[in-house]
Amino acid sequence: MINFASVKLENITKGFEGKTVLDKVNCEFFNKEVHVILGKSGTGKSVLLKMIIGLLKPDSGHLLIDNENLGEVIKRNNLILSYIFQSSALLNSLSVLDNITLFLDEHNVGTRDERVSKAYEILSDLSIEDTANRMPSELSGGMRKRVAIARSLIISPDILLYDEPTAELDPINTKTISEIIKNLRSNKSITQVVVTHDINFAYSIADKISILEDGNIKITGSPDIIKKSKNAILDSI
Repeated sequence: MINFASVKLENITKGFEGKTVLDKVNCEFFNKEVHVILGKSGTGKSVLLKMIIGLLKPDSGHLLIDNENLGEVIKRNNLILSYIFQSSALLNSLSVLDNITLFLDEHNVGTRDERVSKAYEILSDLSIEDTANRMPSELSGGMRKRVAIARSLIISPDILLYDEPTAELDPINTKTISEIIKNLRSNKSITQVVVTHDINFAYSIADKISILEDGNIKITGSPDIIKKSKNAILDSI
């Protein structure tokens, strides 16, 4: 794990085909916190995550970690970021176990026995060890989400990014994902950034919440501060 204070988005702007999606966004994610970006669908939440991990480049502005360029810090210090897609993005041709170990297998990290042992340890932590030899098509939506989290955790990330992790989940599975995120905060040195439109889920997991509306961060604060803000977006999500 890399010891750092914060990741900062400084005047980040991004547009597509002449339409501005994010307009001079400023936000800061502190180490070991759960920071939720809350907003309606189509407001650019996923775009923001994809720029942090490098899948998209900002049109202008800076991505910084401790006031240095994020990309340079990643290269120099082997900072590890991992991304959990809204769809889970599991490979249907591979078993759960092989989905989880895929990155380590491709890069020959340790022995196969060590990779499998690590995968089973994470599956056990997430209470889904009995899924190891099953195929993704055999899993429920909630199980698929947990497998996607396990795949991200096996590379020991410093920063974990979640794109709508409770989308299409029932209340019971939503609560399970909430507990996983809170347990990671308590037991791992991971900075977690979560984008969601689920207000109650956001309140249940967040140290900080930022409201994204009209391409901009309108307010950032603790769940209590956000509840008291009476921001109109809270009634429209």
